[in-house]
Amino acid sequence: MQPEIIGGRYRVLKAIGKGGMGTVWLCRDDKLARDVAVKQVGLMPGHSDTDTARAMREARSTAALSHRNVVTVFDVVEENDHIWLVMEYVPSRTLAQLIRSEGPLSPERTAWVGAQVADGLVAAHRAGITHRDVKPGNIFVGDGLAKVGDFGISRTEGDPALTSADLVTGTPTYFSPELASGGDPSSASDVWALGATLYYAVEGRPPYEPRDNPVAVLHDIAQQPPPRPRRAGDLEAVLTRMLDRDPATRWSMEDVAHALHRISDRHRERTTTLTGDLPAATAATAATAAPAAPAAAGAMPTAERAEPGRERRRSPVGPVLLGVLALAAALLLVLVLDPGGSDDPVDQDAAGGGTEQPSASEQPDQEQGQDDSPAAEPTDEAEESPTPDQSEQQGAAAEPAAFVDSYYDTVPDDLDAGWAMLSPDYQAEVGRGSYDGFWSTIDSVDARSLRTVAGGAAVEATLVFVNADGETRTERHRLDVVDEGGGPLIAGDQTI
Repeated sequence: MQPEIIGGRYRVLKAIGKGGMGTVWLCRDDKLARDVAVKQVGLMPGHSDTDTARAMREARSTAALSHRNVVTVFDVVEENDHIWLVMEYVPSRTLAQLIRSEGPLSPERTAWVGAQVADGLVAAHRAGITHRDVKPGNIFVGDGLAKVGDFGISRTEGDPALTSADLVTGTPTYFSPELASGGDPSSASDVWALGATLYYAVEGRPPYEPRDNPVAVLHDIAQQPPPRPRRAGDLEAVLTRMLDRDPATRWSMEDVAHALHRISDRHRERTTTLTGDLPAATAATAATAAPAAPAAAGAMPTAERAEPGRERRRSPVGPVLLGVLALAAALLLVLVLDPGGSDDPVDQDAAGGGTEQPSASEQPDQEQGQDDSPAAEPTDEAEESPTPDQSEQQGAAAEPAAFVDSYYDTVPDDLDAGWAMLSPDYQAEVGRGSYDGFWSTIDSVDARSLRTVAGGAAVEATLVFVNADGETRTERHRLDVVDEGGGPLIAGDQTI
């Protein structure tokens, strides 16, 4: 039966939902003249003491949080043998309702929702609170904002369990393997639950199908890896690490928030770029690739520990190098057209000087000018300096080497720009999910000893990778470079 007024001040307007902890009513707070959501939780006498304790726990938990991505509890009212939680009213739909009405979300929209929820859970974890029931029905998506709510079965560090059964309270479909095996809940199990929730958002189904028998679901989670998502795109690498079966190597919620914000921000920047004017010079240099390691089909792989929360080191060399190369190219053009250093280029052209090759005695000065550019210098100590006949070839060869160098200055900080520097055929071969997955494990890369080979069709480079865990490895790579009319693109990559 619908009450008329609660606590002498909350006037009931209508029922707006029913959750595991009770009916939720939309009410008008007559004192503060604002809409609130009021949730009825159990009867106070007798067997419902547990529900009452849970309601008090939720009030204490969320009262300790003040975060834009957490539904706030304003008040607790005890009246007529009932207990009511007075909460912030969020005009929204739950994530479960959103997907039922619109179908699976895009990876970018899923990342946007997930990043905000992760921010709220980071705040909870820092306050020592484990949610324990993260699922689509407890995530509220409104206009430009997503929030996590229903901390009714949350645990604060130091809080005793209400009952022995309390250890398995929650929604089995979103249990982590350690919970399904009887372990204690932790912040790591919240990470898994959010990963399973985002999997559901992007795939339209949870990683483990619900069953009539919840024990069978728990058995599946404890024994089987989740199937690899098919629609996740850029999100796949993050889901892999959130659904790492080992809680010790699973990403923290801070890691998750950082990675999801990166995906969401890249999409927003890409959308802004596509709807604005993109300078030709930016389009020509805003693209790149690197070794990609596509994951095998089947179950999602267990990833090594990575730390996306660490700031990537962006090298300032790329923009400076491009400027130096442009200056060097202009200087080379002047030297070729005006070998005599004439102050009158018109007279020099009239004398035919524009096609004259520099003399042997003049060549060392020109080579010294080219050696100032890292992309043009010899990369093998035994390699001889170019002969006068090679001067024009060296200028042309500098472009692929400089392009490859700029690529490795771009990744892993800007994967969208790096991806755009691959040829379409190579993109199809690598796959965006595998590309992002590889680079998400790399903190930085340094390209050294670049040299153009095969008449400008390939570039060899020594690559020094620094993994997210600080481990360093050095490899020699050969990258195929093609020009399909819009500037150079990377068409292949192999370790040599």
